[in-house]
Amino acid sequence: MATKMEEVPCFRPELAGKTIYIIRHAQGQHNVSSRFDFDPVLTSIGLDQVQSQQALAQSLGVDLVVVSPLRRTLQTATGLFPQHEKMVAFEPLREGVTEACNLRLSVEQASAKFPQVDFSLVDTGADKHLSRFLKAGETAQPEDYQQLTEADCRIEESEKEMDNRAEQVIAFVASREEDRIALVSHCTFLRALSETCRKGAPSGLTATRSVNDYLENCEIRQLKHVLETN
Repeated sequence: MATKMEEVPCFRPELAGKTIYIIRHAQGQHNVSSRFDFDPVLTSIGLDQVQSQQALAQSLGVDLVVVSPLRRTLQTATGLFPQHEKMVAFEPLREGVTEACNLRLSVEQASAKFPQVDFSLVDTGADKHLSRFLKAGETAQPEDYQQLTEADCRIEESEKEMDNRAEQVIAFVASREEDRIALVSHCTFLRALSETCRKGAPSGLTATRSVNDYLENCEIRQLKHVLETN
């Protein structure tokens, strides 16, 4: 886990004046296993990572925590900010839907497990992305998809779809009245978000995906609006 908070350059004018931190979830069971079980929880190491980063997270003084509605991010967010009064689940922050580990509990189940989190912005009922795993004509009940392990995702979410979600996140953050915001999400999605934040860069600076955009488990980075440094 990184010991120094790195900065991610951001050229999006709608985010000027905002202090934004991006946080990857701590180690999940799927990170250390060849199985990709449905909506995995954190490992014991992951829980330790949350504890070791808690003081740093709370020192950031964020006004709002926005979190992916998957269990590993919910555990990370509520562990890093245990007493925070403004914690909102937001569907576009979820990981790219390519494997069963990136499906989620229903809102009804998740809200019972994480009462601190406001789930009003997440669709109720079963995860709509379950349809990506079903054959034509198949149906499934919420209790069925929780048994998915290493299931084949028949229609994987594309990079374009993920980039569109990154734009939704930027628009959401820009619309909020809070100035200091933490986004708790996932490795691949945060990479897409980092790239999207570089759009509009001056000539000579590229906005391509980089291996350096991959955050380590429970790593915290700051989106730094470049125009503010001049």
